[in-house]
Amino acid sequence: MQAERILIVEDEPVVALDLRQTLEEMGHQVEGIHSSVPSVLAAIEREQPSMVLMDIHLGGARDGVDAAQEIYQRWGLPVIYLTAFADDRTIERAAATKPFGYLLKPFQNKELAAVIQVAHTRHQTECALAASEARLAIAVEAAELGIWEWESQLDKLQGDERFNRMLGGALCHFHTHLHAFLARVHPDDRATVEQGLNQPGFFSCAFRALRDNGEQATLEMHGQLRPLPGGHREVIGAIRDITERVQMEEQLRQASVVFSTTAEGIMILDEQYRIRSVNPALSRLTEYRESELLGQLPDSLLLGSEARPPSYAAIAASSEGYWSGEVCARRRHGELFPSLQHICAVRDASGKVLQYVHTLADISAMREAERQLAHLAYHDALTGLGNRYLLNDTLESEIARAQRNERIFAVIFLDLDGFKSINDTVGHHVGDRVIQEIARRLTLQIRRQDTAVRLGGDEFVVVCPDLHHAEESLVIAQKLLKAMDEPVQIDTLRYNISVSIGVALYPEDGNNLNALLSAADSAMYEAKRQGKGRYCGYLPTIAARIRERLEIEQGLHAALAENQFELHYQPVVDLKRRCLIGFEALVRWRHPERGMIAPDQFIGIAEESGFIEPLGRWILNTAIAQAAAWQQAGAKGLLMAVNVSARQFNDEQLVDGIVTMLARHGLAARQLEIEVTESTVQEFHRSKRIVDTLRERGIAVALDDFGTGYSSLSLLKHLPINRVKIDRSFVIALPGTARDAGLISAIMQMANSLDLEVTAEGIETPEQAAFLNAVGCPAVQGYLFSRPAPASHFTTEWLCHYRESDSFQVNPAA
Repeated sequence: MQAERILIVEDEPVVALDLRQTLEEMGHQVEGIHSSVPSVLAAIEREQPSMVLMDIHLGGARDGVDAAQEIYQRWGLPVIYLTAFADDRTIERAAATKPFGYLLKPFQNKELAAVIQVAHTRHQTECALAASEARLAIAVEAAELGIWEWESQLDKLQGDERFNRMLGGALCHFHTHLHAFLARVHPDDRATVEQGLNQPGFFSCAFRALRDNGEQATLEMHGQLRPLPGGHREVIGAIRDITERVQMEEQLRQASVVFSTTAEGIMILDEQYRIRSVNPALSRLTEYRESELLGQLPDSLLLGSEARPPSYAAIAASSEGYWSGEVCARRRHGELFPSLQHICAVRDASGKVLQYVHTLADISAMREAERQLAHLAYHDALTGLGNRYLLNDTLESEIARAQRNERIFAVIFLDLDGFKSINDTVGHHVGDRVIQEIARRLTLQIRRQDTAVRLGGDEFVVVCPDLHHAEESLVIAQKLLKAMDEPVQIDTLRYNISVSIGVALYPEDGNNLNALLSAADSAMYEAKRQGKGRYCGYLPTIAARIRERLEIEQGLHAALAENQFELHYQPVVDLKRRCLIGFEALVRWRHPERGMIAPDQFIGIAEESGFIEPLGRWILNTAIAQAAAWQQAGAKGLLMAVNVSARQFNDEQLVDGIVTMLARHGLAARQLEIEVTESTVQEFHRSKRIVDTLRERGIAVALDDFGTGYSSLSLLKHLPINRVKIDRSFVIALPGTARDAGLISAIMQMANSLDLEVTAEGIETPEQAAFLNAVGCPAVQGYLFSRPAPASHFTTEWLCHYRESDSFQVNPAA
């Protein structure tokens, strides 16, 4: 027997306790004993029993019949009456409450057990039936089914409201004869419907029928025939309107034909951007089998590493919801090809993206035709080098780019010496092969970014962009000259060919196309005049520059030995408190003959020659010594910032050398700040190790000229620097436009979020200082407060005053 959780309702305590003991001996659990209607209703709400044993006679205004009726209505619990009342009136009232049992006292335990088991079984059956009916009702409603039945004896076809609505009628029940209904069925489908109605067992069929308004609908009928006495039949079933589904299936068939036969590759992606379906054209274009594509991400298989379309999420988020453009695609074996692609997001009724349709068309033939036409228009047919049209375009674009980036580039003019004699003696066919060999050697010697052009005959031009200094053009000219020294082998004959080369620089030797070509041509003729087989610059400025560079390079060593270098110091000011917080040490070269030489004239040469390392050590030692002297004089806690070059920074002995200098002069490590440029720390792992070591020794590290190099947010995030220094190029325009102000504000917000200190350089006006103070920039330096000056300009009294003062004067040391 199933154990029940039973609630006893009995107002006789002795009877109730005896009944409780009996039930517990049977294995049931008694949830409580109650003697009034309010008490039992509250207990059911609280205890949630599975069955109630109810005495009809209870104290109070309401008896057990009233309680049983409310219990069944509210909770559907089985109630068994255990009572001594057997009169007709009581039994009639009790029966109206649909009890699950009625036992008259006294009764046997077997009778009680039997009644409980029957009540349990009936209750389970009723619950299952109710659940089944609920599920059926939900299923019918969700499936939008109409219910119908037909009886052969009366030839009466009946349907519910939904059945009538499918035929275009009002929301009421449908009644007609079978022949009238069949008259509405399409003639081609009537036999199918009649066959289903007379078919034993279950049947299903679809047919076309006319609605009341004359429109044609497609209906799907399901039913089951049941034999009746007397040879009659009854069919009960359901019907569904599938008109829209049939129309959609027809559209899908049409779309399937297009999908399968179009020349464009098509793939359908799910909301996770994985390929769920592809058409045959996509497999042909990409050489992937369908099985290799399904479930994959298109980016990992089909798209090249160059320009890619926007992400699927970005396309879905756009107002248009689609994107079209040209993208480099990849075939199965790695071959790249240009493709025109279209991506569209497919949404449901709520606007949620369900799928993406991604089409791909191969435009290789079109691009190849364009390439060939462009090549013919801009290239020399004999050598494959560029022609005069390409030269003009290249020079115009390089002039514009050089103006924009303030860079220099070179135009190198080459002319073969004595080539005319080859044409005259052995013929033009040999001369053409010589020209081809010269073009081949030229191509091998130039840099990837250089452009080689054949002007015609034996004249060539090379455009060399992105030069750091003029001397690079001469290095390239030397390489070209050397490459032409080797004799040219044509069949069994060898021809010694030399070239004369002229070099012109933008912008020194010309600032437009014609001027540059004319300058390079003139320089080439000067090379011929000097004896051929050599190169020559357009003007003596190149030679003068080389001599000046050599003089500076040679003079650096003497300058260090003869104490010609000196440090100037520029104060760093706490902008909010208007007090001195430190200095930046800046090197100067006081040449005995040429006077003061600016750092930009010798620092680059010192770095390239390697002299920057001894010079850098001298700068560090001198700056630390000066900071220690000021500390001992009473100017406590001043910070000394010193620039360190890339070569110094990567020196394994840098940190140990700095620590030794600090110990030698007695300066605390926290008072030294090492400044490095963004380009210095591009090799992240090595830079992080060095910065970590400096920080472990208590030495601060600042990123100088922030924003002018190749700033990386990842670099700022993971490299443990202390400070960024905003370059003066960002400050000079302040307060400027909203763009200028917004840029500085963005830098400040970024620095604050990364817990970085900030110093702004190049403050020259009160307005700049006011703006920086308003955006919360803590430290500044610039001409507004002081120009860089020797240490002697900053007396002990001045240092002590402005270390504590809140009224830093303008240019106090100027």
